[in-house]
Amino acid sequence: MATPKSMKSFRSWSSVDSVDPNDVRRLCDTEAGPSARKPAGRCVSTWTFSLVVLIISVFLLVGLFVGYYIHDGQIYTDKTPCDYTLRTDGFDADQLEMVHENVMYLMSGRRITDTAGKMTSVITQKSGESSDKRMVTYIHETLKNLRLDKVETVQYTVEVPSLDADNPSEITLSKSGDEVLVLKYGGKNSTEPLKKEGAPIVAIPGRARGHLVYGFYGRRQDIYHIKKSIISLRNCVLLLRLGEISIREKIRLASLESVSGILLYQDPSDSAMSLHELETVAYELNENFHVPVHLVTSSESNRMLRELRDGGVIAPDEWASETGERSYLGINPNNATFPAAVVEMKVNVIYTQETISNVMGTIYGDMESDRFVVIGAVRDESVAGGSDLDLGTAHLLEMAQAFANIKFAEKWGPRRGVRFCSWGGGKSMKGLSEYIKANKYVFGEQTIAYIDLDLYIERSSTEKTVFEVASSPALHKLIQQVLHQVPHPEDKQFTIADWQYDQPVNPFVSHGNQMIRNTLHSQGTVVISVGYSVQQIKDGEETSAVLHDSEHHDQYHLAASRVISLLALQLMDDQQLPLNLGNYTKFIHDVFARSLVDLSNAQANVDIEMLSNSIDNLSRIGKAFQDFVSSDVNKGIPLGIRRMNDIKMGVDKILTSPPELRYTPLECLMQPYLLKSIEGFV
Repeated sequence: MATPKSMKSFRSWSSVDSVDPNDVRRLCDTEAGPSARKPAGRCVSTWTFSLVVLIISVFLLVGLFVGYYIHDGQIYTDKTPCDYTLRTDGFDADQLEMVHENVMYLMSGRRITDTAGKMTSVITQKSGESSDKRMVTYIHETLKNLRLDKVETVQYTVEVPSLDADNPSEITLSKSGDEVLVLKYGGKNSTEPLKKEGAPIVAIPGRARGHLVYGFYGRRQDIYHIKKSIISLRNCVLLLRLGEISIREKIRLASLESVSGILLYQDPSDSAMSLHELETVAYELNENFHVPVHLVTSSESNRMLRELRDGGVIAPDEWASETGERSYLGINPNNATFPAAVVEMKVNVIYTQETISNVMGTIYGDMESDRFVVIGAVRDESVAGGSDLDLGTAHLLEMAQAFANIKFAEKWGPRRGVRFCSWGGGKSMKGLSEYIKANKYVFGEQTIAYIDLDLYIERSSTEKTVFEVASSPALHKLIQQVLHQVPHPEDKQFTIADWQYDQPVNPFVSHGNQMIRNTLHSQGTVVISVGYSVQQIKDGEETSAVLHDSEHHDQYHLAASRVISLLALQLMDDQQLPLNLGNYTKFIHDVFARSLVDLSNAQANVDIEMLSNSIDNLSRIGKAFQDFVSSDVNKGIPLGIRRMNDIKMGVDKILTSPPELRYTPLECLMQPYLLKSIEGFV
């Protein structure tokens, strides 16, 4: 019997059946060949199988996403979809406090001194570039090496007025057509030897003619006294004394009375304006006013005032000179007996172009990228170097390095941003002014506060060196908190607040660089200035207001920088801005209370009881509102904290003191009552 070697070789395993059922030989015969075999068909095609897998995968992914969101919603049902209280870096309050302390202690006084020395060498080195251009390059590269989010150098071209030697200015005073006094400025026969061609001057070009009127300081009350008299301000030439209020405000108030021209002079008994202040005013005035303005000397103004004695209207007693000599408002032009003193002004100036460079380094906030704390220092443009301006810039670079190092080393992501700015233009503040002018509509809205690194030193009658912080009343609580954290430079076992416990810091004082304060307050921006009040100089001591002892110089200014850094960090990282509106309303209450006492003593016709009740209610409302915005109620509202912060910033900007007012805005709210009561007791 034949035995098959394999099952596949025989017909019995073939799929093709024999037609003849009696054919048994087919059991042992092999198949005819491969052509006699048909392949089996597939159950499912490839594209059908792929489509099924794809559909299953899609449904699986959809199920995963739906399950995740259901699970997430079950866990965080008590939180809002947009939780504005969580930080992107995950730091809690304790970790954040440690980060702030690390930034503060990372700054080194010795490193600040070394940086100032490097900048001095950069300024004094001899090369084809200007000293300021070399300084700009050095600061830009230093900030760039710190890996800040953005570093930029912005240039502006400004026009600065100066005397015209070919076409000098001329001021003529005459009576009855006869010239009494002729003054020339800018030519070879100039009557002012201190002014030379190319020097900055306070002048607005134009022509003016009118009767001479004396307006003292040109304040609101001074204008009021003139308007009460028979002297007309319309089309007059107004002679004003520098001081008390800004030159800008003097010109603004005089322009509102339709004067023809303005003459300004510096009285020797007043604090003299520096050349830098005059330069700042010089280049700013031409863009804002069009009435002719010129600066005259004190001796020239005295000669003009003497011409008002015959037939002049007597001025108030407080306008008298230091020697007790009575002043006169002017001569009535309609007086037939005494001729009026007529002044004719021909003011000619030329403009020279100057390039100003600002260097700015920015760290953006992780949660509020459109809010910034601006830290600024004025850059020295002198060739000598080694000035206090170099020291301020050195502190700026040291703070930028500390902030950047902690940001990368500890993965710190600030809630709001910070800008480190080196302003060009020197003490004339042209760099800062041009930057604000170019960013007029965003600077005030984006800037939480401006911190000035012009670390001032004031001389006073204090027996020991006292640390001072000048700022908004809303920041009083934050300032006290920071002063309890920073060690005192003389004895590090005590904090600054503990060391001067008997002399509490007054945050309402207006110290520091007044030009910076005036420029920024005009934009509604809060300014923080830090410095020291030192003992009055004795006979034989140097008059320079600088701590010359290197140890004291370094340590005191380092302590000031640490205070500034902590103030900036709190403003950057606090969920709610540390602006205490309760302190503001208390400040308003105190100001109004003092004003009411003055009005009561003057027996003014004012309802004292009604105003007293009003300010008491204001104080209670302010405290209640501060308690509300500080509570956890707004944390359950999406962006609720942001809205509260915007309200706080808005209130602080509204009540920021503008530069043109001698009194605070809160005292100026009493202006209608004060003006009405003047007639009662003046």
